[in-house]
Amino acid sequence: MITQTEIKEELKALIADYMYMDIDEIEEQELFSDFGLESITLIKILDKLSKKYGFKAEIKELLPHQTVLEATDFFFDRIAKVEA
Repeated sequence: MITQTEIKEELKALIADYMYMDIDEIEEQELFSDFGLESITLIKILDKLSKKYGFKAEIKELLPHQTVLEATDFFFDRIAKVEA
C-alpha cells in the first residue's frame, strides 16, 4: 500500500514539473494559487494520478483541497478505497 508520504512527494513532483519549479520550492501548506497553480493544471494532476492508481474523482471534489497537505489527504483517501 502506498503511504501518504509517497503520495505527497509524487504530488509535489508533479506540481513542480507542471509549474517549472524546483521541488524544494513547493511549500506543503502554501495555497496552490500562491505559486500560480490553476484549475486546468489541477485537472491534469488529477487525471494523471487517477489513471495511475485507478480511482475516480471529479475536479470539483479536489478544488476545496488547496494545499499539498490537503490534496495529499484527498488522494490518499481515494487510493485507499481502491486498494481496500
